[in-house]
Amino acid sequence: MIDTQITEEMISVYVGWNKLEEPKGIDIIDFYLIQPRKGEEFTSREQVLKRLRELHESIKPTNSQEKFIRAKLNASIYYIRALMGEDIPFCEYVENITGVRPQLIPESVIARQKEVMNEHLRAVGYRPNAESFEKFYERIRIKKEEAMKQVKVCQENLIPIVLKTLGFDDLKLLYDIQFVEVDDYWGAWTSTKPDGSFLLRYNFHPDIKWRRGDIERITLHEVGGHFVQGSNLIKGISAGELNPFVGVTTVQDPHTFDGEGTANAILDLPEVEQALSPFSLLSRERVMLEHYLQNNAIIWTNEGKSAEGIVEYFSDFLFLSKDRLLKSVDRWKNDPSRKAYEYVYGISGYTHRQLLGRLNPEKRKEYLRYAMTRYETPNDLIDFMNRLFTK
Repeated sequence: MIDTQITEEMISVYVGWNKLEEPKGIDIIDFYLIQPRKGEEFTSREQVLKRLRELHESIKPTNSQEKFIRAKLNASIYYIRALMGEDIPFCEYVENITGVRPQLIPESVIARQKEVMNEHLRAVGYRPNAESFEKFYERIRIKKEEAMKQVKVCQENLIPIVLKTLGFDDLKLLYDIQFVEVDDYWGAWTSTKPDGSFLLRYNFHPDIKWRRGDIERITLHEVGGHFVQGSNLIKGISAGELNPFVGVTTVQDPHTFDGEGTANAILDLPEVEQALSPFSLLSRERVMLEHYLQNNAIIWTNEGKSAEGIVEYFSDFLFLSKDRLLKSVDRWKNDPSRKAYEYVYGISGYTHRQLLGRLNPEKRKEYLRYAMTRYETPNDLIDFMNRLFTK
């Protein structure tokens, strides 16, 4: 068992590391789910690396939570080494950050996902012989004012379905919403504010195109997924069931497989799916296809495939512009945080759909209730799914 002193040291190191990186515009801490602690003072990344290695060596796991904590420290060691300019082989880097070794999603799976997306395109009235994709695209776009109304409807009608379906009716979700314009890949993202409450931002930068159904899908993902999991972690920490260190989250550790995978999987729950509009179902399948393509593209980019080759690979995915794709390719090659985090979307979505697809609805809920109340390594979560399948 990890003693209190080591726990406090780990938290202090991450708080201090976050403060060191802030002037460089780098966020180490994503969610901060515990009471404020004073951070250790650092003047260099070398000092942080030394402390991370000391802490990593001090952890001798006796259970799955402690295995995750040791893996988190290992991921941070790899991340700071990359920030310091070390050239780490892509597969080794991503495996040590996310806990999953990069693998290509089979083209047969991608071909089937394209068929599924096209079925949903037809369901919402797209007829390629009758109108161009560009006209269809403009026809289903929404502006900020409409999006703000849809957020409220989703909060009132869809989030309660998630809570009831998963048995989290008593969970209090405290969060604020902002509509921002930021030149970035993210259409929406979550974090915590200095007072510890949750914050969800919807990005309305001109490069971000919102379509009908997107607001429902992303709100379910962010609030029904990330905020529900974060609120459960707060409960577990307060009850003494979880080590407080898991409440200091980063986006460079193995919890992303759990967080992104489960946040997507809740949209596949029958009770949730039945409440979704045809456009929301299209949004769900479009994003899954994009993540599958992105999974393979990130691997190939880091193996040396040209940007032109990546653009060609996406050529029949009409929802993504060339300029936006080229910006992504640059991040996948050069940003130590994004190349791992953006990769995990595809592999976590693919793995969860493959494995949860074998389970009946009740066992899927059992998995989601389990995964959304703790952090474990991908291997431990996959083992849990496999046990449910054979139980």
